[in-house]
Amino acid sequence: MVDIESNETGDDKVIAVANGDSSKGDSPTKPEDVQDETPYTVKIIPTHSDPFELQVSSFELVQEIHRVLMDREETCSCTCFSLVLNGQTLDMFAELKSVDGLADGVELKVVEERYSVREAKNHVRHIHDLLHSIEPYDAYAGREQMSLSFVNSVAGELERKHFPTRLDMRIDFIPPDYVMPGFGANTNLPLLPLHPLDRDGKPVKCVRQLNYSNWNPPPPARRLLGDLIYLFFHTLEDKKYHITACPRGFYVNMSTDDQFNPHPIQHAYVAHSLIDLLRQLSPGFKRNFESLLKNRAAKHPFERVPTPYQVHSWLAPLVEHSPDSVRKEEAFSSRMACEENLPGQTRDWNEELQVTRELPQTRLTERLLRDRAIFKSNSDFVAAATRAAVSVVNGDIMAINPGETRKQQMFIWNNMFFSLGFDVKDHYKHFGGEYAAYAATSSDLCGVRAYSMLDQPGLYTLGTAIIDYRGFRVTAQTIIPGILEKEQEQLVVYGSIDFGKTVLTDKRYEELLSKTAKQLKIKPHKVVNHSGDTIQLYSSVDCKGIVGNDNRTYILDLLRTFPPDLNYLDNGSDIRPQLSPELVKLGYPYQHRHMLATLRQELIEAFFDHRYEIFLRLTALEIQKSKSSKGECDDQDTTGVQNKQANCSSTNDDPLSPKNSLVTTKHQIDHHDVTGHSSNALNSGIGTIKSPSKNQSDDLTLMKKLLEDDQDTQKNDVIREAIRKAAEAVGSQSTDRFELTFNPDIYQKFVKFCDSEEQSLTVDQELVCSACEFLVLKQIPAFVRDALSLCITPQDGRALIELMHQRGINVRYLNRVIESVSIHQSLGYLKKMAICEVLLRSAKHLFKTYLQDVDPMLLSVGVAHFLNCFLTACPNLTPLLGIDEQVLKLNRNKKNKKKLKNLRESPEEMAWLNETHSSLWSEMIKEAKEYYHYQITASDIDEFCKSYEVQRIQLLRTFCTSVGIQLLLREYNLNLPNGVKHHQKPVFNTEDIISLYPIVKHLHPHATDAYHYFTTGQARISAGHLQEGFELINEALSLLNGVYGPLHPDIGACNRLLARLSYVMGEHEAAILFQHRATMISERVHGIDNPNTATEYIHFSLYVFACGHISTALQLLYRARYIALLCHGECHPEITQIDTNIGLMLQLVGELDLALIFFENALSLIKLFYGERNLKEAFTCHLISLTYTYRGDFRTALDYEKRRFLIYKERLGPDSDYTKDSDECLRQLTQQAVTIARKVAELTTTASATKSIGSGDSSSSSSHLNSHLITNHISISESLVAKAVLSNAFGGGVSGNASTTGGSSGSLTLPMPTVSSVLETLNRVNGILVIQIRGKDDNQHSHEEDKNLSTNKSDLTEPHVVICDKIRQSKNDIHLLSPSSSDNKSPRSFPTSLNNNDVNKPVIPVL
Repeated sequence: MVDIESNETGDDKVIAVANGDSSKGDSPTKPEDVQDETPYTVKIIPTHSDPFELQVSSFELVQEIHRVLMDREETCSCTCFSLVLNGQTLDMFAELKSVDGLADGVELKVVEERYSVREAKNHVRHIHDLLHSIEPYDAYAGREQMSLSFVNSVAGELERKHFPTRLDMRIDFIPPDYVMPGFGANTNLPLLPLHPLDRDGKPVKCVRQLNYSNWNPPPPARRLLGDLIYLFFHTLEDKKYHITACPRGFYVNMSTDDQFNPHPIQHAYVAHSLIDLLRQLSPGFKRNFESLLKNRAAKHPFERVPTPYQVHSWLAPLVEHSPDSVRKEEAFSSRMACEENLPGQTRDWNEELQVTRELPQTRLTERLLRDRAIFKSNSDFVAAATRAAVSVVNGDIMAINPGETRKQQMFIWNNMFFSLGFDVKDHYKHFGGEYAAYAATSSDLCGVRAYSMLDQPGLYTLGTAIIDYRGFRVTAQTIIPGILEKEQEQLVVYGSIDFGKTVLTDKRYEELLSKTAKQLKIKPHKVVNHSGDTIQLYSSVDCKGIVGNDNRTYILDLLRTFPPDLNYLDNGSDIRPQLSPELVKLGYPYQHRHMLATLRQELIEAFFDHRYEIFLRLTALEIQKSKSSKGECDDQDTTGVQNKQANCSSTNDDPLSPKNSLVTTKHQIDHHDVTGHSSNALNSGIGTIKSPSKNQSDDLTLMKKLLEDDQDTQKNDVIREAIRKAAEAVGSQSTDRFELTFNPDIYQKFVKFCDSEEQSLTVDQELVCSACEFLVLKQIPAFVRDALSLCITPQDGRALIELMHQRGINVRYLNRVIESVSIHQSLGYLKKMAICEVLLRSAKHLFKTYLQDVDPMLLSVGVAHFLNCFLTACPNLTPLLGIDEQVLKLNRNKKNKKKLKNLRESPEEMAWLNETHSSLWSEMIKEAKEYYHYQITASDIDEFCKSYEVQRIQLLRTFCTSVGIQLLLREYNLNLPNGVKHHQKPVFNTEDIISLYPIVKHLHPHATDAYHYFTTGQARISAGHLQEGFELINEALSLLNGVYGPLHPDIGACNRLLARLSYVMGEHEAAILFQHRATMISERVHGIDNPNTATEYIHFSLYVFACGHISTALQLLYRARYIALLCHGECHPEITQIDTNIGLMLQLVGELDLALIFFENALSLIKLFYGERNLKEAFTCHLISLTYTYRGDFRTALDYEKRRFLIYKERLGPDSDYTKDSDECLRQLTQQAVTIARKVAELTTTASATKSIGSGDSSSSSSHLNSHLITNHISISESLVAKAVLSNAFGGGVSGNASTTGGSSGSLTLPMPTVSSVLETLNRVNGILVIQIRGKDDNQHSHEEDKNLSTNKSDLTEPHVVICDKIRQSKNDIHLLSPSSSDNKSPRSFPTSLNNNDVNKPVIPVL
């Protein structure tokens, strides 16, 4: 993605676009390839309904049309049919572009086909799904890639565009108690609002029963007569029918529950669709099924489409369990081994995944098809692997080595290999045992991801997924052809199978890995194998190369792809790296549980870029020094340099001139450090190099082009010498260019390097040590600086970890993050979040081993007991209470009772029963200290929540989502009442544990061409060409849809950007459409309580408000605030954004007291996060002052306006326009206060008459106020002043409009807020500068509209005092950026690609 930092780039172009002139600026740079997709409009002719038109794409398969027809209301009852074009039946798996005769307007006939047993079962299953299509059962159960979405329930009807009546106002506008500021301090945040289900409405019931008959399967004689399956149908009218499925359709037979008679009844009606037959048999079915179809059609398509990967909910309602033989058939038909794409066969996952990567990718269409095939195969593999892994843990799959212990067993199912995350046969004995085996799986997945992203032709990786379920870690991998036929020693041709004792190599792998080593920055190195031979390696020694029977070259065991983390490599004995004094002072190296800790790829890239920037600057400095010392700036020797500079830049600026910022030693590089060229000088001088500005970045680009140009030609001696010195200074491994590569095998116990490597080994160790030092001394402080400047604001623990990972900071450095943020009061929320993450991850470690020991019969008991010990301090925990009684009823003889007693006393299987609150917390504190090296001071949950102001419900949500616990949807009384020391009874019971679901880690294939379109669109937007950028982003969305389908995080991000662009360009209805999709996609793919979903609700509310749906906008904001509270609580920068929006909308609808509550809360948070006397504080004070003015409380309004004036005067000076504007407001408010005082004196003398007037007016107050609100332009200041006067004079009790007092206060002309003025303020608050593109005819009309805005418009539109200049975003975000706030002096870091997993980037689209 293109960074858009400030108005320095493209301001003139923006103005040109705003004026309707697109001639200025560069022409759009579109991607090199153009999509040759051809859209068609075909006419579908169904068998039993009217024809209709359908738009299709040449990219699509015929199968896609089948799926559309099965989903449409008119044709959803048909499943067994074919499509015929010009008498030719179309192949279901053929692409439309390959179909002869397909053109725009052709007719496709739907022809019913004969059933087989498989087709008949698929038809019954489809009908079963239709009957339950409007119920969220699959979403709560985590089946069929279905997930929840409630945005339509929250938004309701978006049809009302005017203000409702005053009574409706009180109903629609008043916020729920649980979203009010300060609600969660001593009260449980409720959970039921998270799932706004229709608990009163009953689902539409069409049948009592529709199941497979007990007479199945048909006897052989009946099979010869065409009987396929038998069904049982129990109608709503209490009639029972037995139905036969035959090749031609379905008919009623003469069987009963007790007698088998398969013959058809007299005048039997054979229907090709089962739905048609059921309509004939049951009027109730016909009536209710039509209603069901209407309700189903009313649902958004995104609510019905499956997601690429399963998303689980940690809360679920209690669903009534009814008999269902169709569900039974699904559960016990071994569906895992029979995927739908290849009926009756198992899918060869390895072949499928590798073939998709071998597809051609020359043209754009070929690359799109390849990306789609890769993504679909990977998502199918992950789904199948997850189902199989759950069966492995549950014991439903036989091990291939059943004689081994449980931890050593391995499994093969559905052409996938499964292994448990344990140290099999002491393989990791010298590296940490079980801890190392567990960590190796994650490191291996990171290595597979790195090599997969390179997409090196000829090099293959295994399909890999990691599934954590019930405390077990299962690794699923595809199977290399032939790997099961030989021993591992006979298969491996490259690498080592024993950590370096035995090393092999192969020319094919040397050629392939030499290419990937450059990209992954892996240093080629030589080791000595067991025979004394020298082996050249281009990867870690653990990387194994196996040539399969398919002649493909596979690599596996990529756990050491990246260099080791020396800060955690102290094993207390023979290996202890030598670190810098700075790191030693901080306590490094830490003693870690295993020796497989590695640096992240993101850190390697950041360290490389950092050193490369220093290299460019040092080179430029050396060139300038040489030119200055020799006085040859104009000589012939430098002519070539100047010519290259001219070729690198279209400007006349010399990047090597003394005035250029690139070589300014005063601000960039310490001169002494450069001349010394020592590593110590470099390390000390790195800190003096500041983040480059825009001009400096351009200079670096020019310098980079200068050095990289004509690499093979002879360079100028000055340049060569400068490069040599700079390369030496930055530790480059080459003297004629910048080169940094890392040896992944350093500090490996069993690896023996050859003699020629011994000299460079020290340099390799120092380089890795420098990278580790860079992580601690540079990356973590930079992370803290970004948090201080609010460039990043993580909203929960997962977002925090993702942000750390983006900067290459491992989770184990949480202790260093906590220490770094502890000194900053404004980062208290971040410290709390990090400490909670340490606690929760420690609890997760313990829960994993805890659950492994729980008897499968008592899993729900064990989970509930752990939650009680973790989140409550109940001293009377008896987890088997009630369970024992049930068991005793089934075991009445003494022998069984004795056996039960022995079972309970078995220390191996029932040790978890002895866990208590105190013991568990002691273990968690110990775990946090040993693993994360952080001391948690709290000794129990009560002290922890009190010390860090944490809500237990937040801990519960994060813990359940991290370990896969699904709880019953109900309110849990986790907070203690006042005066109570601990809970008297357990909070969690056995019935509260609904299920355990798997947590899956896997690869995420990407659509590269779509991102190319996207970044090009971003470039056009930054240049001011909004419409062109919109078209390119829309094209990117189309490509993403073709690769991923309709639901994917990147598609949601594209919709979000299109919504913002539409809004900025004045297309508010289109903005609602795009943002509605983005919000729904976020709920489906991230979760209904994900922080990203809360952000989507904030965007959605703004666009909805702009279209006049005030009530809906408030409901969306209330939902956003509720989700935010559930994620991070009240004290968070995001709450300032939400509360200001809510306050402005409540101010508009007249709920001034409520508006003040939210404004005051936002003001207190602004002081905390931005500091005292901040410009944002001044802006918020003005909003509060206006609100008090609307209430008639001019004295308080004056106080807040004075605060605003003093801040502006201090920060901006007395001559600033904002200071003058505030001074004018003070003058008006003072005048109005004097007038009120005079009115009070006058009214006091006529108190009785005034009281009667006030009484008479009270009856018409509601309608009169509503009238003022609707007209949006009548000033009601007189009414407010009269109210204030009467209230002050007579102690309140006046609620009516007092304008009948005569209008004597007509000079008080401060208006009530209008929709346009509030919308303008909301735009500023949310960081949007709306550009309206008008013609000449519209200029005069717009000028007249501007005159009607608030008299304080200048303050509301000031861009540098926006109250919260960022809207937080979640991962895979797309951003439209504006200039940073003048308060934020620290440089911002912006995302560089669409899929950057950036959780909280600023989104301030000022175009």
